[in-house]
Amino acid sequence: TATTVQLYASEEAERCQKDITRILQQHEEDRKKWAEQVEKERELELQEKLDEQRRTLEEEHEDALQVLQASHEQEKEALTHSFQEAKATLQETIDGLSSQLEVFQAKMKRVEESILSRDYKKHIQDYGSPSQFWEQELESLHFVIEMKNERIHELDKRLILMETVKEKNLMLEEKITTLQQENEELHVRGRSQVVMSRQLSEDLLLAREALEKECQLRRQLQQEKEELLYRVLGAPDASPAFPLASVTPTEVSFLAS
Repeated sequence: TATTVQLYASEEAERCQKDITRILQQHEEDRKKWAEQVEKERELELQEKLDEQRRTLEEEHEDALQVLQASHEQEKEALTHSFQEAKATLQETIDGLSSQLEVFQAKMKRVEESILSRDYKKHIQDYGSPSQFWEQELESLHFVIEMKNERIHELDKRLILMETVKEKNLMLEEKITTLQQENEELHVRGRSQVVMSRQLSEDLLLAREALEKECQLRRQLQQEKEELLYRVLGAPDASPAFPLASVTPTEVSFLAS
């Protein structure tokens, strides 16, 4: 009868509607699982890249810091060694000159004492007249003065050399001080790099948290879309005979996407 046919058609349409709904739900579940898996893989890949970049930056910073520290230490040791050698040489020169000056002064003192005592008396005994003695003594004094002048000139040269060495030592001391300051600045920069590295790690962690929040929001939107699709497909006001007439294939495709 017509009623039986209509009832059969209604049941068949309802069964088809359930099959379509089940297929769409299964499709959405599969796609959701696939999307979640893709998101997890992307998050893992991004985290690995960020970790690798952080490790690379830390290694590069550590290598550069070690190279700079080694270079500064070598230069500092070389300058310190050179300074100590120059200082020791200068001290030896000063000691030698001081000793020679003392010997020279002692000799000159003895010469001056002998001029007015022994030689004068001897000459009086030999010649009986002091005039020739004084002439000889004046010549001796001129000779001694010339020797003193030459010695003083030599000492002046050595003093100039000592002043030059002293200036070089002062320059070396200033350079050592500068290197020490640079070394301190290098340590400060190293500590700043460590702080920056920690800040980078914190930024990476914040970025990861933001990415996770975004993924949760996307999953929430996807769930809301699925619920909307389910309500549209399972609307009670749909025609029993033609339950899918109110939803076009384009709309179904749009909701499923």
